[in-house]
Amino acid sequence: MSIATVTVACKIPNGLILRVFDMVDHDVPVMGGGTKTTKKAVQRGGMVKVNGPATPFGQAPRSQIVGGYALTHNVPAEFFKDWLKQNAEHDAVKNGLIFGHEKFDAVHGRAEDGKKVVSGMHPLIPDKDPRIPRGPNPNVSAPSTADLKN
Repeated sequence: MSIATVTVACKIPNGLILRVFDMVDHDVPVMGGGTKTTKKAVQRGGMVKVNGPATPFGQAPRSQIVGGYALTHNVPAEFFKDWLKQNAEHDAVKNGLIFGHEKFDAVHGRAEDGKKVVSGMHPLIPDKDPRIPRGPNPNVSAPSTADLKN
């Protein structure tokens, strides 16, 4: 018997550690005696490390990278389905920074199509990056250390 697996594509630089939880009843003591029943998250099974595209300078990538997404193969399909369901509101899921599919060609194609998707965690591009603060007047440049010399 083989377990169904998926290939997961992730554009978060250092990847993610995925965990799935079940909510179980848990008795909590209350002041004055007695207990009250609440829900408690209990991890189901182990964790799955999903690769990210970050690579130290001068080293080869540790995983296959397509369209800026690192691919992680052989993730249990049921586990990933449950993780996606529990994290449907996570920004990485909503913005397409992590996804998976049983067919490698489907993941590869979607990753190629997502080349322009940005995580906001990539290195700064000094001249063009919108995350760098700019003054209100584009005709005025920022002061430099050369301006401080008399």
